[in-house]
Amino acid sequence: MPPMDSEKLFILGHRGFRGKLENTLPAFRRALRYADGVEFDVRMTADGKLVVHHDEDFRSGSRTYRLSELTLAELKRLHPLGKVIPTVGGVVRSFPSAVFDVDVKEAETSEGVVRTLERAGAVDRAILSADSPKIVLSLLRECPDCRVGFSIVGYSSLPWIPRFKGLHSLHVPIDAVSYIGYNAVVSLMRVLRKRGLRIYLWNYEMDELSWVPRFLPFVDAVISDDPARLRKVFYGEREGHYGDLHGR
Repeated sequence: MPPMDSEKLFILGHRGFRGKLENTLPAFRRALRYADGVEFDVRMTADGKLVVHHDEDFRSGSRTYRLSELTLAELKRLHPLGKVIPTVGGVVRSFPSAVFDVDVKEAETSEGVVRTLERAGAVDRAILSADSPKIVLSLLRECPDCRVGFSIVGYSSLPWIPRFKGLHSLHVPIDAVSYIGYNAVVSLMRVLRKRGLRIYLWNYEMDELSWVPRFLPFVDAVISDDPARLRKVFYGEREGHYGDLHGR
């Protein structure tokens, strides 16, 4: 049974590891020493290639470049991390047993992401997520049988939750405690889990080591900024997947 469907908590590395090498193959390799899978972001280059990158642009020297205006070859030549920025297909092929949370940043990539996962036989170990309601709707239409998640990014996200049909998971930021409070976040999680949604906890700019333990009883997965540090704090030096160590 895939970790996404089991009753055990599982861990995904947020962009592999947040930091200078995030969203690169080295970050994913390191994360998978401690986690069940990785979360990563997808955008499209000018020549239609699906690449793993969080922002729509980047700086190199004194210039700012937009990914949508560069070919894959130009991106690899101009980006400071160009040599280690992977394509989605490259990630899926490199880690044939990992779980993926594919954060779709642009609606036009939805079809290509689904087709890439299908060709690799990886749909059953993937979650497709987005913080844009438009993109979530496009994913639900493009692949009704896929696990699709919606990421909350603020108050404006909340009214959309009941409008989605067939949603797999709700991705709740720890940061929500700063604008609706801890008790309200827990109440929301409980209500949504009763409705059959899985809860994925992620972090923007909070101290995850302080907050993750408080939310563990109410979540199904943690998208961790630093899976190694999280594992060390909770489980000492022993290596292994959280799903194997923390039964639900």
